[in-house]
Amino acid sequence: MGSPSPERTADAFIEKFNSGDAVGFAQLYAEDAVFTYDGLEKAVGRQQIEGAIAGFMLAGLKFRGHNVNVYVVGDTAMTRFKWELFDAQGATVATGVSTEVQRRGPDGLWRFIIDDSGGGSRG
Repeated sequence: MGSPSPERTADAFIEKFNSGDAVGFAQLYAEDAVFTYDGLEKAVGRQQIEGAIAGFMLAGLKFRGHNVNVYVVGDTAMTRFKWELFDAQGATVATGVSTEVQRRGPDGLWRFIIDDSGGGSRG
């Protein structure tokens, strides 16, 4: 699984996260991708990434947001995504701007290779 374009990867991210599909969510990442929520701890590879987000999903948290920037050069893209994480009552739990690097695979689908979910927000 992946996305047909770097612009649409954010939609797939939200869809998989909000449906609680941790396996499908992890498939949006390359096999050796790196994910960090805080810039300190990191998950490497799909299995660790799946584990890193499972707690958020089990807590019933949901995402919404939109792309801020999408820059594409060949088979590589840098994206920024403004997001909001909220609970079942609709109360905001966290907000931020992520920075991601995506790569188009041999199958033509785009996947995250680096996802720093707060990278665009930290000073």
